[in-house]
Amino acid sequence: MKLSFSGAPEINAPLEAVWVRISDPHFVGRHGPGVESVEVIDETHFKVITGFGIGSIKLRFGIDVELTEVTPPTGMTLKARGKAPGSAVDVTAALSLEPLEGARTRLNWTAATEINGTVAGVGARLMEGTARKLTEQFWTRFADSITADAPANPPPPGVAGNPGT
Repeated sequence: MKLSFSGAPEINAPLEAVWVRISDPHFVGRHGPGVESVEVIDETHFKVITGFGIGSIKLRFGIDVELTEVTPPTGMTLKARGKAPGSAVDVTAALSLEPLEGARTRLNWTAATEINGTVAGVGARLMEGTARKLTEQFWTRFADSITADAPANPPPPGVAGNPGT
């Protein structure tokens, strides 16, 4: 089963602050559905353990994540391959950051997912709806969390603490 999603939430934080968060695997992992652990292998490789369920099926996935095409501070591609007993998932996500006026940033993202095995057999309609909900919740929580961490009143460009956006 193949699924594709995309979105472009606006984050009330400057591009550099968003980049710091989006390139931190532990920060990103805190927002993923059912993420139990994140192990950093090196700058571009991570292992993630996550558990989630669809209907009566509950699975625990071990996921290998690789960051490719990393272009700080504007974007990257994330490739993830996960396995659980009787199921597998492959995800490719492209992320790009776009600076906006007022020290805000737009996070443009697309995700293509291929799901195989038991979890894909739940039924296309239930699977797609659940996957869409989990994906959209992840990016919304991620964006909201960055906004919450950003200073309420960032200094204007050229003032100490803001190199000029």
